[in-house]
Parts: sequence; C-alpha cells; structure tokens
Amino acid sequence: MTRKMRDIMSPAPVCMAPGESVSAAAQAMKQHGIGTVLADGGLSGLVTDRDITVRVLAENRDPRTTRIGDICSTELVVLGPDDDVEQATRLVRERAVRRIPVLADGKPVGVVSIGDLALEKDPTSALSGVSSAPPNS
Repeated sequence: MTRKMRDIMSPAPVCMAPGESVSAAAQAMKQHGIGTVLADGGLSGLVTDRDITVRVLAENRDPRTTRIGDICSTELVVLGPDDDVEQATRLVRERAVRRIPVLADGKPVGVVSIGDLALEKDPTSALSGVSSAPPNS
C-alpha cells in the first residue's frame, strides 16, 4: 500500500502573518517544538529556523524588527494530503527543499520534512533518529 502525505506529515502547522517579527516566529518554533512557520493562512511563504540563522542573525539584522515576510521562502513546493510519499521524495531531490507544506482546499494542514521522509524510508538511518528525537528546548 502506498503511503500518503497525511500518514507522515506533522499536522496543524503554525501560521503567522508576514508582518509578524522574526522574534515572534522563533518563539512560536520553540513553544511548539518545530522548525517551520508558514507565513499567512494563504501560504505566502515559509520561514525556517535556518532562515532565521542565515538571513537574520548572520546578517546582523534585528529579529525584533525584521518581519518574517522579508526573509521567508516564497517559491514553495506544496502537496496535498492524498499525494504519495514517493512524489514528495522526488520533489525534495529535484527542487532541493527540506520541507513541503501540505494543503487541503488551499489551506495548510501539515508539513512534511526531509526528516519525516527519512523516517518513512529507513527508520534506522541517522537522519531518522534525529527526526524522531524530541526537540531541544
């Protein structure tokens, strides 16, 4: 049986307005133990913990005044809950993305990470072990 995105996604993604501060996004990530915040319920972008590090901290920008809409990735790869895991794996390779928002009727319902895919493909891999571990606090 072919597994679907709904089987491996992290449900109920955190969505924030593009005008929210990077600091607020980082706090939401910590609170929810996640590495991704979706910009806007209409999915105008995606910001990751890595984006915060590379696009804000490494450039000496102020996370309290920098808005997530200014640093988020806007060219997103998205899938639906009934799309196959194989399709996600192919897209990760082809588009070099680490996270894929899952949309149902145009609304975000989940996120699948490269770690989720690794866990699905090989539960004994090093990446799977990291992905299944509880988040750092």
